[in-house]
Parts: sequence; C-alpha cells; structure tokens
Amino acid sequence: MAVLPHEGTYSVMYGNYSTPAGSSYRSDYLARPDAVGRFPVVLITSGPGEISSHVKSVARFLARQGFVTLALHLGPASSNGAHHGMGDTDLLAQIDETRRFLNDEDLNWALADRLGVLGIGSGGRLALIAATLRSWVGPVAVLYGPLIGDEQRRYPTGEQLERLGGAVLGIYAADDELIDPRTVDNAQDRNSAGAWLLYEGVGHGFVDENHPNYNEGAAMDALVRLAGFFTSHLPPPQTLDLG
Repeated sequence: MAVLPHEGTYSVMYGNYSTPAGSSYRSDYLARPDAVGRFPVVLITSGPGEISSHVKSVARFLARQGFVTLALHLGPASSNGAHHGMGDTDLLAQIDETRRFLNDEDLNWALADRLGVLGIGSGGRLALIAATLRSWVGPVAVLYGPLIGDEQRRYPTGEQLERLGGAVLGIYAADDELIDPRTVDNAQDRNSAGAWLLYEGVGHGFVDENHPNYNEGAAMDALVRLAGFFTSHLPPPQTLDLG
C-alpha cells in the first residue's frame, strides 16, 4: 500500500484490499492509520459497481482521524441499479463475513467487536438494515442515501427507521435534486433519537470533489461531523508506546 504524507491525526496506508468472502475474495478498498496498534473500524457501503473515487476519498479521510476504514465492493450493478444477483439476505451475509474476518485473532490492527457503518448513496439502506439486524453494529451514518423507493425489498428503509436503537447520523442536501428533503424530515420524525441534517444551499453529491455540486466548505464540515460522530460512539485506538 502507498503511504500518504502526514495529514490530520495519522498518516495512512491505503489501497485495494482482498477481503475473504466465502470461498474466494472480494476486491475492497482499505485505508488505515500507518501506526502500530488496534483501531476502531468503520465499514463503508456504497452503490453497486466499482468503488468510486469519492468513496475512497472519504475512507482516507476517516483513516487519517484514526479509523480502520474498509469500503466494500459488493458486486456489479444489475439493470435496475441494484446489486446484481444479491438480495438483502445476501448483502447482510457479506457484512457478516467481513466482521468475522476483522475479528480474526491474527489480525492485529482492528478493534472489531463493535463496528461503525457509513452508507453512501444507495449504500445507505444497507447501512440502516445492518444497524437494525446486527447487534454488533454500533453507530450508523448515511450520506445522501435515498429513504424511500425500496418498499418492495425484504427490509424497506422506512421500516428500519423506527427500529434503530443506536446512534444515527444522516447528512443530506437541502437542494438535492434526487432526494426530496421532506423524506429527511420524515426520517427525523420516525427516528427521533437520530440527527438528520439538511445542509442549506447545496445539492446532491456536495461532499464529492468530482461532482458538479461539490461545495468545499460544506463538504469539510460534513466530513468533520462524520469523524466526530464515529469518535464519540466507537472505542478509542489502542496504540503502542514504542518510546
């Protein structure tokens, strides 16, 4: 893995990563602190297809703040934009296998008893499902993920909102041309313990530096909020004093 010059709290190692998945391997993207010790883990679930540069950038940002960040490549897209050949049960099985791998006693850099999950875009629904159905999922965050439109799926997003018992952070754009802000207000009503934020004056993809709607100020604020959220709800790093 390449090493990024020091920026933030930690320098990081990052790159493609072969994560065991069943009898084969999944081509994920890993970013983690370049330091000796064990660090809290955040899984990133995003839409089908290759892991985007936006997702990789978010992974590196969180790693610089002290998180092992693993972005999952859950397969190609089908004709309807879903993960090809994978239902909700299959997607959850991928999450389960990843957690078992991270808990392996030979893996000496992850604190994986309790994981954070960040869902970006259409990966938001999987993050919310995992949070309601897996007790080992702790804080869950969603970055402009649709909140309606999956009513035909086994676990519709709307039904999960009322079941969420842990820490939740939703980050959305008030001028989103793809997601009606009223659905975010509805999410706040249905999940009153969570924080569902609408950033004024920005549109969908405002955190993505390659998107036409990118807004540097709002993007940095959102990323800092995400890092602070996971810092507050996951265990601190267990670093070794080599001095």
